[in-house]
Amino acid sequence: MLALVPLATLMLVVLWRQERVRSASVIGILFALLGVILISSDPLRQAPVIPVRAVVGGSVLRAGAAARPAVPTCATCSHETPWALTAGAPVLIAASIIAGDSLVLPQRRETWLAIGCIVAIGSIAVFLLYVVVLQYWTATRAAHGFVIIPLLTVLLSAWLDGEPVTWGLVLGGLLVLVGVYVGALRPGRLKDESPDHPA
Repeated sequence: MLALVPLATLMLVVLWRQERVRSASVIGILFALLGVILISSDPLRQAPVIPVRAVVGGSVLRAGAAARPAVPTCATCSHETPWALTAGAPVLIAASIIAGDSLVLPQRRETWLAIGCIVAIGSIAVFLLYVVVLQYWTATRAAHGFVIIPLLTVLLSAWLDGEPVTWGLVLGGLLVLVGVYVGALRPGRLKDESPDHPA
């Protein structure tokens, strides 16, 4: 679902007139999305509708955070994020209690280690690196990084959990790589970007 971030980012920056619609961005996003669909079509058929909608909504909000006009990215990092997390934590705890979940602290050391890695690397480090990238790349270009996540996740699952590697994964992975290259990494991409439209 995070692979929808580039498409949402493109729509928002065009809506807010931050960037022009570029054919390379559109083609790259479409290639990448097609690849992600091939990779994740089977799991999505079995996924409940409401959680999928929630994740799609989260992807749009994440795109909006990167594409907001006239707001320095560092402001999002240093001021708004701690407040958002502080306000969001009790909301999530309340929703968990209402849903009937049991609030139990993990007992296994491996679980705490996994949580520590997710927080330190998957949240803090990745977010700060994304903020740095947004200082140098446009929002649509930086958002292409999100389409690599499903490919890497499936590859790691195949390695660590022994999940089968299908033709859909192979073909989808190639399409994702082509999409990221066309939309974000090709040599002429930097020349196409207008310096008067910073991310």
